[in-house]
Amino acid sequence: MKNSNYPPIYYDELVEEISELLKKDKEIIKKKVWLEALNSGYNVKEDAVKYGITPYVYNSKMENFYRDTAGFIFETSVEFCRPGKQEVLKRINQRINEYFKKNSGRKINILMLGDGVGSDTIYLYNFYKKYANFFYFDVPGSKTFDFAMKRFKKYQIDTKLITVYKDIPKNYFDVVVSLEVLEHLPNPEESIRDISEWLKIGGIALITESFANLSPNLPTHLKSNLKYAGKTPLLFLRYNLFLTYYSNDPILLFRPMEFTKKEKTNLVDKYNLFSQKVILKEFINGYIKRCLIKIKRI
Repeated sequence: MKNSNYPPIYYDELVEEISELLKKDKEIIKKKVWLEALNSGYNVKEDAVKYGITPYVYNSKMENFYRDTAGFIFETSVEFCRPGKQEVLKRINQRINEYFKKNSGRKINILMLGDGVGSDTIYLYNFYKKYANFFYFDVPGSKTFDFAMKRFKKYQIDTKLITVYKDIPKNYFDVVVSLEVLEHLPNPEESIRDISEWLKIGGIALITESFANLSPNLPTHLKSNLKYAGKTPLLFLRYNLFLTYYSNDPILLFRPMEFTKKEKTNLVDKYNLFSQKVILKEFINGYIKRCLIKIKRI
């Protein structure tokens, strides 16, 4: 997929780009990139120790950490290079293309929610720049946000920036893409409700999440969200977003999930969810994992 209009998917090229945009010594950047490649989350974990945040707990220190650390630049840029992430994006592209065809090829509005360094925005923009209006939101004023701005300029990405969360328009978007964001939020249910409000009826949300992953290299995943593990389809259903697609590949299970906004969901929708064995199994697995963690704490 090597193309000058896409973010790098090879580590040596990524070192060049980060060094160029951050104006940092290439050898320092190279070390950080390769440590990240070998040990996912390495840079965020190192910075978390340096900034003294409490792992898995959202407070003012962690809020400031999101603004001040450069660790997410390395984590998310390297993640984009990994084959698994490329496969997820390929499937997201397929789902957007299906939606586009069903809507007679009219121009659509796409919100990239929490896209960090902007890799996913740049990737999808190259497919839909003639057919979609792109909107980007992430933590304004953060080093990650600033890095994305430099990238958008470099790749000539015409995306509208939303810097105030409450300014995101309602009933406006055809597609909301939010990958690995919900597990970082102190109130993911509120964000799911907002996603529903932003979407048009029939619009789709393309989601990945890691509620169940509290590994040492992921200190910004919140333990308060562990209670949602295995429940994601139900959470979205509460806000009239019905699961219409998911990956059942054992390696990419539920990555991504597609939710379609309905006028109103009902008990039949809930029954249809749990009639799918893989969803019921994931729900049970999440319950078992929560129980095991409680037992371990005792």
